[in-house]
Amino acid sequence: MSAVVHAGTLGRWFEELCRIKVQRLRDLVKPQSCRFQTDALPTSGGVYCFWWTGSRQKLREKACNREIELAGPGGRAVTLRFDDEWLGLSTDLPVPLYVGKTAYSLLKRVKQHLLLQRARVTAVSKGQKKKQARPTTSCQARAGVEHLFPSLSDSRTLVLKEHGLSYVVLDGDEHAANRFYLEDLAIGLMRPALNIDIER
Repeated sequence: MSAVVHAGTLGRWFEELCRIKVQRLRDLVKPQSCRFQTDALPTSGGVYCFWWTGSRQKLREKACNREIELAGPGGRAVTLRFDDEWLGLSTDLPVPLYVGKTAYSLLKRVKQHLLLQRARVTAVSKGQKKKQARPTTSCQARAGVEHLFPSLSDSRTLVLKEHGLSYVVLDGDEHAANRFYLEDLAIGLMRPALNIDIER
């Protein structure tokens, strides 16, 4: 089947993506473990969003590093601040952190993001602004959380307790363009902090 764009349903898919299906990631893993349940998530492709579903107060505390330094035009450093408005903290609603897409398994992709077998995926720091190197190109969500909370020696409890997940199943090559446009739409409207990048 050829890939086509279903522009008329993008809005409905976006609405679905805004409905959190898993309030705490802890519900996806086996008890007393950091191993995912085999049926925790669909093994189909789709678009997903990690949310901060815990106390918004934690994002206001000094321990939360809300500045990030990215490489900008000409290689110069550009510092951004995740202020209350950007994060939407005044609404007291869940905060979208990262939106992504996968052509294959949502379960596998979420596992790659979180790397729960490791206590941390980036080095413990005192809150440096510069984005730290990460061990894989696939663990952006977990590395982003560790940028926000750089002094935690083990970030898994925070991730499992304070984060939720939503997703839309859009499987197969026929949805390739739909996954692309839904991810772009969601990033543009939600402004998830951990997706941020700037032009070079």
